[in-house]
Amino acid sequence: MAALMIDAMQLWGAWTALSSDGMTPSAGLTIVGDAATETPSGDARSLVAQSAGPVLDHRLRRSIAPLDLAPWPELRLTWQANIATGSRADSPFFLELRLGSAAAPIGSPGNDWRRRLPLDRADRWESPRFSLIDLPPLVRAAVNQIELRCVANTPFVARLDALAAARASIPADIDAALLARLDAKISIAGVPVAAQIVAAGAPLPATLPLLLLQPYDLQPAWALDAAGVTPADFTGGGLRLRGASEAVTLDYAVEARAATRADQAALVDFLLDALPRQGTIAVNDAALRLEWVTAPVRDRAFAIERQLIHLRVTAWRERGVPVVVVPVKAITTTIDPRERAGG
Repeated sequence: MAALMIDAMQLWGAWTALSSDGMTPSAGLTIVGDAATETPSGDARSLVAQSAGPVLDHRLRRSIAPLDLAPWPELRLTWQANIATGSRADSPFFLELRLGSAAAPIGSPGNDWRRRLPLDRADRWESPRFSLIDLPPLVRAAVNQIELRCVANTPFVARLDALAAARASIPADIDAALLARLDAKISIAGVPVAAQIVAAGAPLPATLPLLLLQPYDLQPAWALDAAGVTPADFTGGGLRLRGASEAVTLDYAVEARAATRADQAALVDFLLDALPRQGTIAVNDAALRLEWVTAPVRDRAFAIERQLIHLRVTAWRERGVPVVVVPVKAITTTIDPRERAGG
């Protein structure tokens, strides 16, 4: 898949709210669909989960068609809530994600996979990442249960947009995001206009009209400092530290190709709206910086008869392997009172 994403695990659907015994309906949890509020995925479909009263160990559960996650190393959940969680001692976790299958249901022996949901800032969409490397093979090969379990009595209102499996690949993921934004979004003479990626140096397609994207440069973003290690994969008994990330920039030339100037002008008008001079683009549910840049210098310039918009996307690439950390709650040091100061 070009985007290296799976959309089959969209959260939209029928959920069941259960009490702490996992059998009877919960009186403290509700979840309803919202088809009107803007979402990062762009489909304006989300789920609103809300707690009222004590809900410790209550859970929201949904069944899906069996899904093979073996090819995918991680999940990404796009969500927001009215309170921050997990980043400080005064903002404890309140929700935990669990997965199950017919062969290894949630909570069964051998299936202890769980991830607590972090949110750095309240009322802001975020997309935490969860490693699937330690998801038991019997679950990973045929996931058919999703569960959100309350791990505290914290009152909350949370909004869920999408849950997607992913394998990070910067060029392919950005290509797919740009195509998703432009492909078949405008029509000429009643026919949707396709967007197409052409490899650098490849012959130009003869199709008209067409929105043509050509990647032509990849550079390290020296002006941006490397991001430090980040905590992730919170389980309640430990976490992982993801490796430092380095910024890179990818440059694209976007061209409105048409047989007439009138059609070309219509395509350019569309591009001016779809590609803001400074903005963001959602790639694997993360917002990456998207901006216009000046044309490349003369020795790398395109032919003068072509009318182009030059775009730059800034992405972050992780270095190193995540390290498992078990937090230390206390350290006790014994000092011998007979020892003199200074040794």
